[in-house]
Amino acid sequence: MWKSVCCEIQGTGHKKSCIPCQDKTFELAKNGVYVIALADGAGSASLSHYGAERVVRDASEYIAEHFQECFNCDDGRKVKQNLLEMLQKSLSEEAQAHECSIQDLSSTLLLAAVNEDNFILAHIGDGVIGYLDGGKLKVASMPDNGEFSNVTTFVTSGEALTSMRLFKGELKNKDAFVLMSDGTEQSFYHKPSKTLAHVIVKLMHRTCLIGSETMKAQLEDAFTSVISKNTQDDCSIAIMARPSATLCPIDGLDFKGRQELYGIAEAPCSLKQIARGIHLKPKYTRKHVDKLISLGVLIKRGNLYQKV
Repeated sequence: MWKSVCCEIQGTGHKKSCIPCQDKTFELAKNGVYVIALADGAGSASLSHYGAERVVRDASEYIAEHFQECFNCDDGRKVKQNLLEMLQKSLSEEAQAHECSIQDLSSTLLLAAVNEDNFILAHIGDGVIGYLDGGKLKVASMPDNGEFSNVTTFVTSGEALTSMRLFKGELKNKDAFVLMSDGTEQSFYHKPSKTLAHVIVKLMHRTCLIGSETMKAQLEDAFTSVISKNTQDDCSIAIMARPSATLCPIDGLDFKGRQELYGIAEAPCSLKQIARGIHLKPKYTRKHVDKLISLGVLIKRGNLYQKV
């Protein structure tokens, strides 16, 4: 069973300028298809937050409805063309509702979809798509910035069809996918080596083990207190994962693995210290700590917790 979590945080620069968060994410489970999508609204487009929200929802619905048709089609250009035509029609409707031009709704698009055996990835613009394959974290699609780092392609761009990347294949040992906007990319993607930070694997693992709402709260806290400090831009991420040998149940981890996953320090620490380390409110952290005690990973001495 696939589980997913999405998170978007308004950038510090946008807060100062009273600009809405232009990053939007979406997750969908429908017709046996699981989808995550992310769109980064163009900073130069005044209503791009509306466009980004429309794009992630409609792209997800379209792929969930037409997954097998898209996967079986040998003409990749036709698949991309159909998706883009649908999105541009949707954005035209959105433009009419807001009495603006379609360019005012410009955004990127990153999408990952899976069914029982196969996957489809789509990417227009900057941001990064990564995946976990046989326990190894890999990059499927790198940022499309052309000659300049602050210039990219949008769903509304004239070159969107030729720029769009489409990937299809069998899942086999692919057990997780991650989408991130360029704001998040600055913390989790190393451009010179074209690699993703290994902490992404821990986030994928937590996605499998922790309830969606709790995991979302964790991400929002971490992004607000840490990730957003590295950029003025909005930050967003979408993760989809399923249990595997690498992303195993908590019972399948050794003591050290359990401690690392939940941020348990060597020295005795309080509930608040543990909560701060895993970016989760103490009232939610207590449940996980109690589970670790029952599993024999932790012991409690007074108000402090210590590893066994």
